[in-house]
Amino acid sequence: MKRLAVGNDCRLPRSPISMKHEKGFQTKQVVPMRSNHLQQVEFDLHGLVGIRLVDPSPGDVSAVSNQLGNVQAPLLREPDITLRFVNRLLTPPLRHLGFQKLGFTDNALFIYENGEDGGKVRIPFAQLGKKCEIVCESGLRTVPLLKPILALTALTKGYASVHASAFVHNGVGMLMAGWAESGKTTALLGFATRGAELIGEDWVLVSRDGQNMCGLPAMIKLSSSHLEIVPHVRRTIKLSSLLRLDTLHTFHRIQDAALGHRGNRTTIGKLLGRILSALEQRSCPAVAPQAIFGDRVGSLVGKLDKVFLMVSHDDPWIEVKPTPPAEMALRLAHLAQYEQIPLQEHYLAFKFAFPEATNPFIECSFDIHHEILSQALMGKETYTVWHPYPLVFSELYDELEAGCLTTS
Repeated sequence: MKRLAVGNDCRLPRSPISMKHEKGFQTKQVVPMRSNHLQQVEFDLHGLVGIRLVDPSPGDVSAVSNQLGNVQAPLLREPDITLRFVNRLLTPPLRHLGFQKLGFTDNALFIYENGEDGGKVRIPFAQLGKKCEIVCESGLRTVPLLKPILALTALTKGYASVHASAFVHNGVGMLMAGWAESGKTTALLGFATRGAELIGEDWVLVSRDGQNMCGLPAMIKLSSSHLEIVPHVRRTIKLSSLLRLDTLHTFHRIQDAALGHRGNRTTIGKLLGRILSALEQRSCPAVAPQAIFGDRVGSLVGKLDKVFLMVSHDDPWIEVKPTPPAEMALRLAHLAQYEQIPLQEHYLAFKFAFPEATNPFIECSFDIHHEILSQALMGKETYTVWHPYPLVFSELYDELEAGCLTTS
């Protein structure tokens, strides 16, 4: 995809699809809510992104809260994103892109939450990044693409989203970024046992000036190995979930003992490992941040002092290497782009349906991410942490304690 130059034109796109058509079409395709639905509920993400739910059921509010955490707050401004809930999205016959996955009409693209059994959602892709309205059928388990859309909206306001864990340890704001299963959560939990204050897990926003990072109070998924780091959390989890997770973990250990290190590298060993890991991942319980951090869950905003990129390798040792901020910014921008793949895929479907339409925010998101992160990390201490998998926190802490845990 051709990248657009970063500049005013990139930040202020104009959609070729007129709002007149959007509004006119919307009035013909929704069925009003029943009277037992709430009129509106509002969410405010650190004053950056405001979300208003219109006519949601209590279940709809719960679904959004599960995605964002408890950030309900009255908005003193117009919302950036409006989620309007209706009983049913009525449409003329759709043209399908993969049956019961995506469909479009002359005016709009529709997404099914979960195939033919899921509800429909109408997302105005040409308007994303600006104030927009998403229409959802009530009863969705999740709002599709909500996190990537929030990240894009924050991007247009000078905040880059990073796939990371963030916390404050002894007054030092630390960002632990990395690919999935790179050790971010293990590091977060380890520092939690040493008194760290939570900023965010999995999804952290970093300001252009590098002064602030902020997160969401969403639930944190824990594997069996994570629970070994914070055993006190086990009492907050249902016994059935613990038994299922412990059983899978036991099978994993039996496999390791039976096959050994070399056996696990064979085709059969790798296949068994992937199956058990996938089952264990699906069985991971989610707990509230307070169960882990107690009263050390504050405003979820803190100063960014140090950045660590977590990368596992085949060697048996941990190595912490200073990394030039410019290189770190480029790697994190690519990581952010990878996290936006679900949004990018659906945007390409939107472009297929409406070839003349465009959204410059989406098309130049990598360049904007890179620009913001390059400025944010300028003059920061940035490191790459190479470590064996799985990460042993005590060994990581010993390496970091040598000179990375205090401000210079």
